[in-house]
Amino acid sequence: MLNAAGAVCFLAVLAAAAAAARAERRSGDRRAAVSRFIAAMVLATFAAGLSQRDLWPFAKWPMAGGLADAAASNTGVRAVDDSGAEHDVDYRAWQPLGFDELIPWLHRSFARLAPDTRARVAAHLLQVAEQGRRNARDGRSPGSFERILGPATAPYFNLHPRLWTAPDRVPPRPFVALRLYRESWNQEERRRDPGRIERTLAFEYRQP
Repeated sequence: MLNAAGAVCFLAVLAAAAAAARAERRSGDRRAAVSRFIAAMVLATFAAGLSQRDLWPFAKWPMAGGLADAAASNTGVRAVDDSGAEHDVDYRAWQPLGFDELIPWLHRSFARLAPDTRARVAAHLLQVAEQGRRNARDGRSPGSFERILGPATAPYFNLHPRLWTAPDRVPPRPFVALRLYRESWNQEERRRDPGRIERTLAFEYRQP
């Protein structure tokens, strides 16, 4: 039934798009055709969202709604410079890896890798973080997207703070190690105090 409903929504949007294209080519009522296309897109999207049913290719976006458990956990990444100081890494430095995809993968899948594979992954991430640090120290964007697209760069779905906004806000010493921490917290306690996070070292890689 859901597949049939999704197919109907999809076909309706395709029909509206085709009608808009025909109106463009034949000098028809382009404005009305485009309005119908927009209305079909909006209605299909709202049908999936309000019903909380996936109607492919229109999704209910379950990641953006629902009730959170009282306890939560995640994986945090820290870079270590050659003096032993730990630093948060600007989320843009991981590009072209997406921060919102990298962290869940580290949290759920990294520990299942073989030891030599974990070392290779960590060595690569350390190299990426160090290159981002160098870029930011030189006054450039720490990531690759903004250097290519500039102000036209699309934002991430989740907005993250930009840590390295000026050269003097970037760690001055090179990164030589990477640490992964298992972070856990109580949702209500952290709401009251954002610093209420327990961290346990889960993995460390040091440059040979």
